Amino acid sequence: MSTEATHTLKTPALVLGIMVVVIVALSWWGIDALSQARFKEGPSRVDPGGPPPADVIMAAVESRSSTQTHKVVGTLRAKSRAKIAAREAGAILAINFEEGDFVETNSVIAILDTRRLDSLITEAKAQITVAKALVHQKDSRAKRSAIDLAMKEELFASKALSESEVLDARSANNVDISVFNSAKDSLKAAESRLELLEVRLDDLQILAPFAGRVVERHIELGEWVEPGSAVLTLISSGEIEAWLQVPERFAATAQGKNIPVILSATGQTITSTSLTIVPEAAASTRTLKMVASLPNPDNNLIPGLSVSADLPVSKKTERLAVPVNAIVQGYAGPSVFIGTTVEDSPLPIATRLPVEILFQEEEIVFIKAEGLDANDQVVVEGNERLFPSQPLLIGRRR
Repeated sequence: MSTEATHTLKTPALVLGIMVVVIVALSWWGIDALSQARFKEGPSRVDPGGPPPADVIMAAVESRSSTQTHKVVGTLRAKSRAKIAAREAGAILAINFEEGDFVETNSVIAILDTRRLDSLITEAKAQITVAKALVHQKDSRAKRSAIDLAMKEELFASKALSESEVLDARSANNVDISVFNSAKDSLKAAESRLELLEVRLDDLQILAPFAGRVVERHIELGEWVEPGSAVLTLISSGEIEAWLQVPERFAATAQGKNIPVILSATGQTITSTSLTIVPEAAASTRTLKMVASLPNPDNNLIPGLSVSADLPVSKKTERLAVPVNAIVQGYAGPSVFIGTTVEDSPLPIATRLPVEILFQEEEIVFIKAEGLDANDQVVVEGNERLFPSQPLLIGRRR
């Protein structure tokens, strides 16, 4: 082979060798540039026969001041709910409401037939007139007999009248006084009976005991009702209550706090004005009822709607926080992946750290973990198929 030919063959080989060296150098430079921030100390060597590098995105662990909450559910209830009943027997003469109507306190919601009581009242008034006349008559008689007794006692004192005549006059006066007192008692009884009848007449008008909305009607026009028969069901207007089911271990922590209550149907949030506990636990569920009072100025909140609330169950304190995407669920429980430096590898490798999830607020999870500190980096994308000890190609950091 000629010298020229040999030179021709060596030139491409030399160029190819230079290109390989340049590519390897650039690759090492790029890999080194991707290994950013600090990583935890880990295994001393990387397995050359292990899985290929994984493309991941990492984010910093934060330290946040937070209050732990526990989600509870419940139902809206009216502060007052009552079946309004008739106090008198009678036929329904008028109905002044329909289901869904709003009624004011002491407004007339129904009227019973008054004719029977009207007749009894007329009779009672006539009896009072007669009783008054009798009282007047007996009063006059008692006064006359008292005057007669006084005259006879004076005559007896002057020896002009016998003692027996005085005793007769005194006996007659006592009888007249007794009859007069009896007439007065009869008058009082007649007046009391009239007062009772007038009260019963008033009861023929059924009144609303509080302002609220009619949710159920139990009567029809002309229907006969007895005392105690339900006329309607009324719920109070204005402030409403959210009855929440709270685990007993959280009951003491949540008392006396104003909490946001969320309507399940609309997502509307209303802050409670007070929070009280019903001092009785359900043995089967180990829960207590907690009542959150909610303002309802427009009466838009309806009893029976489902609600939820994030109940504060701890004091505000600093906790580690990571994006929700950093959490990997496995057979051993939740964990996060961090990058650790190893010998003989320009890339950090994946290391799994078990964590305890405390609670979650939207897209942030508050955790406890041994070996994890604020500002450490955790994998938030690409961790779905990540294996421990797998090299990491870090795309960017958050």
